[in-house]
Parts: sequence; structure tokens; C-alpha cells
Amino acid sequence: MNPRFPPIDVDPNPAFPVYSAGNFGEVAPDRISPVSWSLVGTPMERATRRLVRRCWGERPWAQGGHYVFVGYFACKPYHNLSAYTRLASRLPMVSPEDVTAAYFEGTRPPRLGKAREGGLRQAAALPRLIRELTRLGPSLLRLEEEVADLEMLARTAVSLRSEAGMVEVLTRAAPILDDAWDAHIVAATGLVPLAVVQRRVNGLMVPHAETVTPWLNRPGELVWDRLHAFTGDLAPGEFLGTSFYEVAEGREPWSRFAVRRGTGPGSEPGGGPGTDPVVDPAEAAIGMLSRRRRRPVGALARIMAEMMASREHSKSLVMRTLHVHRRVLPELARHWSLDDTEWPYLTIEELRRVHLAPGLADRAADRAAACAEAVGTPMPDRLDFSGGAGPVRPGAARARGVSPGRVTGVVVHPPADDVPEDGAAILVCESADADAAPLLGLVGGVVTGRGSAMSHIAILAREHRLPAVVGHPDVSALRPGDLITIDGTTGEVHVESAFAG
Repeated sequence: MNPRFPPIDVDPNPAFPVYSAGNFGEVAPDRISPVSWSLVGTPMERATRRLVRRCWGERPWAQGGHYVFVGYFACKPYHNLSAYTRLASRLPMVSPEDVTAAYFEGTRPPRLGKAREGGLRQAAALPRLIRELTRLGPSLLRLEEEVADLEMLARTAVSLRSEAGMVEVLTRAAPILDDAWDAHIVAATGLVPLAVVQRRVNGLMVPHAETVTPWLNRPGELVWDRLHAFTGDLAPGEFLGTSFYEVAEGREPWSRFAVRRGTGPGSEPGGGPGTDPVVDPAEAAIGMLSRRRRRPVGALARIMAEMMASREHSKSLVMRTLHVHRRVLPELARHWSLDDTEWPYLTIEELRRVHLAPGLADRAADRAAACAEAVGTPMPDRLDFSGGAGPVRPGAARARGVSPGRVTGVVVHPPADDVPEDGAAILVCESADADAAPLLGLVGGVVTGRGSAMSHIAILAREHRLPAVVGHPDVSALRPGDLITIDGTTGEVHVESAFAG
């Protein structure tokens, strides 16, 4: 990659012109600072390139000085939809629509042209990707220890206001953040072909597979409830009260975009309306199959469960490492006489060296001026730089059921302070992430305006066995107190008009 960091925008990739906010739009602030972009977009780009190299070899389209898989325009983070569409064509049986359904809210994928990989190369990549997935478990255990040690070092350095200690934190954090993003990219990539294989196998072996499969895909135990129990000073769960992707969240203009939903008191899975049923629907569905069919169907369900849990675990490690930077960088900035108009506009690479090369701080002024103008510019969720249709091509919202079941309840908005005690409540919000986990033990269902099949909120809802609908276009019209019925299989949301308002 080109080591030069542009003042604000990255250069649009000349071969891959279509960008989408995708799951950035679900969970990240609408705009993030340059320092946050260097901790999110740049290591995500490196991790994806490494995965491509390990699975497909040195591919010219995944190299060069341009960002390939992500973009940063007017301070808004994007995924490159064209590049991920190309990546989908490199795996057998996987289509671009599988990728957009999983992570891009079902938006229409750009056309590939003649970019489809040959069958031999596709087949060769599959065992390599499987090898990557089998290494995830040990990698996550190692990273868990490394991140815990990093948090302890940061806690000591910040409490002592030790400049040397905080510099060591930044140095040690660099490879940890890269490895955490690497694990997250591997898990997120692996879920797509696994879902395709599961859909095909279940289609052959499970009656009414389209309806039954969502019941089978309950993730393994997720990390979020454990983290919500440890929220002290630089403790593993402290980041849950922050705007996940923004490390300069207390500084203008970034505080305007900070996303803090507020979660209220914690609760354990199964502690509320989502209590486990007497008969597990997944076990019942598998139990009705013959032994010959039960084994592959059950094995695929378990693999999917573990991979969803690994994706959430890897994300938590990324967020914890970002939070270490959130706590350390302002303290170091004070040591180095950098104010809030400077350090959020330097990259993390520059901040690691600014005490040795003070002239690097001079780059901040131009970027700050460009950011001040950029954040006032409305930016769509989809950009097309191909030149044919202009730079903007909006996508239509479409409601999708992502966690099965049907429930009727009263609308509540985060932080859900007024959950009724005598009936089901349905959490309704524009988007939701792991910070909403404690609320899921208090409600009977979830509706969001943003989301995809593999959204974090979709996986959380499956763990809690809550019906969930994402991508509902009229979510802002659902007011607290409205009585609604949602179907997490079909994506339908019905307002009981007699009780509206």
C-alpha cells in the first residue's frame, strides 16, 4: 500500500468503482477521524490483502498503491463493494448476492464482467480457506491473552502518567491490532461460503429447509455478556460504553457522530422474554431427521455456530485494542504538547513517531481544515465512481428476517428504560451492536433500520432466541408504546392500528 496518507479522501480504486457503507453503516459512526480510520480502515485493508495472498496467491487486483477493499471519503468509512464482489467470484458456489445478503443489506452487487475465476483456482482456494478457519480458535486464545496483558500495561502506564510506558503500549498494540483484524476478516469471510454450503446441504436433506435452517443457526456462546460484567477502568468491557470505532469521540467534530446507545442494567442470556423453550427448535428439527441426514446437518449447524461466535470474539478483541488507544492517545498528546486540533488528524503511524519527528504534527492543520468541510457534506451509503451514472447510486432499504419466530409486543427505544413488566416489548432502533446485548434479556424481539443476515445484532438475536427483523424502512415511524407484530422469518412488521401511539 502507498504509505502516503491523503489529506482526507483516499483515491477511488480505478478497477473497483462501487463502494458501500455496508456493515460500517450499521455499527460505526457516520464519520470517523483520520486517526480512527488509520486504526480501522488501514489494518482492515492489510488483513484482507493478507488473506487473499494466503488463499489465492499474489493477485494483481489485490495489490498496488490504492486501497482495494475499503475507502474513506469525506471522513465516512466504506467497504469496496466491487472488490468484495470480485472476492466472491474466487470461491466455488459463492455468488456476489451471497456476500451482499450477508454484509451489505442485500444491496444490488455491481456486475463482474469477465472477472470470474477459473474452476481450478476456485477449488484450490477452498482448502486454504478451510485451513485458515481451523487456525482461528488457537489464534483467538493467544490474542485474548495478549490483549489482556496490553490492557494491564495501559492501565499502569496511564495511572502513573508514564510517557515511556504509554509509548510501549502503542508499540505493542500495533501487531496485536493487525492480528485481531486478521482474525476478524478470516471469520467474516468464512461465514459466507459456510452459509452457502449449509443452504445447499439442507436443501437436499431437510424438509422445508428455507424455514428450518434459520432455527438451526444459533451461535455458540458469545463473548458480549461476559464483557458486560467487566466494565471498570481499562477493564475488558469498558469499551462497551464508548463509540466503538471512534477513538477521538470526546473531541469536536467527532463527538457529534459518536454512537452511544446506552444499555441499562445487564442481564444474562435467557433471563427475560427470550427464555429457552422446553424443546429447542434446532434440536427438534435435527431429531426428526434420519441418522444419515442428522450427522451432516448437525455438524454444519455446529460449525456455523462456532464461526459466528469466533467472528464476535474477534470483533471484541479489535474493539478492546482500539479502546486502549482511546485511553492512551489523549494522555500522550498532553505529554507531547499536542492539542485536540492536532492529534485526531494524525495517523497512528505518525503518532508513534511524532515524539521523534515533531514536524509530523504540521500535517494536522490541512487535514483538520479538510475534515471541517467534509463532515458537513451529506454522504450516501453507496458511491459509484464508474462515471456512467454519476458518483451516487442509492440503494433501497428492504426488511429481512434474520432470527426466526413471531412475537407481538410494545415498541421500546434504547436505552429501554420503560420496558413493560406485564407483556412483551420489542426493541426498535436505527441500528444496534454488541452494546445492546444486556437489553436483549428484557425484550421479546428486535427491529432495526439497518442490518444484514450476518449483522452483529442478528447473531446476538439468534443467541437469545429472539425474533429479529433488520433493514425495516419505516423504523422511525414506530413510536414508543405502539403495539407491533414482527415475523423474524419473513421480515414482516405489522402495526396494530388500534393501539398505535
